[in-house]
Amino acid sequence: MINQKIEETFSLLKKAVGWGVDKRVTLSLAGYYVILEKKFDEKRFKDMEACIKKKAGIFSPLRSHLHPLFVATLDAGGLDPEQAVDLLLEKVEALKKSSFKVNSYTYLAALLMSDEKEAWAEEMTRAQQLMTDMKKHHRFLTSSDDYPYAMFLGKLDGDTVVRAESMNRYYQDLRNHKFYSGNELQWMSQVLTYSSPDYDEDLVARAVIIRDGLKSVKIKTNGSQYPMIGFMAVLKMTEEQLNAIVSTYESLASMKLFAWYKESAFPIALGWEMRSSKDTYTTAAISMATSLEMLLQAQQAMMISAIAATSVAATSSD
Repeated sequence: MINQKIEETFSLLKKAVGWGVDKRVTLSLAGYYVILEKKFDEKRFKDMEACIKKKAGIFSPLRSHLHPLFVATLDAGGLDPEQAVDLLLEKVEALKKSSFKVNSYTYLAALLMSDEKEAWAEEMTRAQQLMTDMKKHHRFLTSSDDYPYAMFLGKLDGDTVVRAESMNRYYQDLRNHKFYSGNELQWMSQVLTYSSPDYDEDLVARAVIIRDGLKSVKIKTNGSQYPMIGFMAVLKMTEEQLNAIVSTYESLASMKLFAWYKESAFPIALGWEMRSSKDTYTTAAISMATSLEMLLQAQQAMMISAIAATSVAATSSD
């Protein structure tokens, strides 16, 4: 079922974004729409695209190689195109006034801010405080590319000092288990504090088991997969859930569409299986996988955005 949905959505997206856009980007976007169960509307997508080009300067990140990702994220958000773009630009301006460096990561962080303006001041303060606390442990590794996770995690309950200390412990422990140092491992250590700011050594053991299990079935576990492994561990997925992800991955990877991009099939399979689960964090691992570093950060922002939306919906239904 998912195979057909991906194929149909990819075909529509390819027509809309053109052949100049990397196929991995289009595959990831197709997965994003399918996982969120959003029907792709070419007219709405084009209207959003035109609105961005009208309102954003020629050197804006909104018009960079990340342009299709911003268009898709705003499109899936459901707001009127002009309203969606104006709100995003207003959020970026607020971040700029609060001393955030303005770059692609700032725009990604803006996507994760609440739509209610009265909440912005506290959200930005919490994100900045978490960044400050993280820098005490990783002075050089912590930079603007951490803005999206800092914005997301800063909104959660818990002491930012404790959360930053836990991140550092996860980072060091994961390194001891042969996870490679770098931005991706830092993002993974941040992900592991999603359910609680307190350190939990069991999560490291889970992450190692998941990584080794994926390796055993020939699924790559390089840096781009680290944050996703982190979500699989922190959500304490069962063996049945993990096997379902592998099965869906193998089905997608066998498609001609993924012939040269099998890595792109993994996050889609992960998001699809989490979507159909009854866990509170149903879309926790949604992402837009690609090997490009900038695109990786964009995929994480989209993943987090989907988590936030699902969490709000779950709370409302409860």
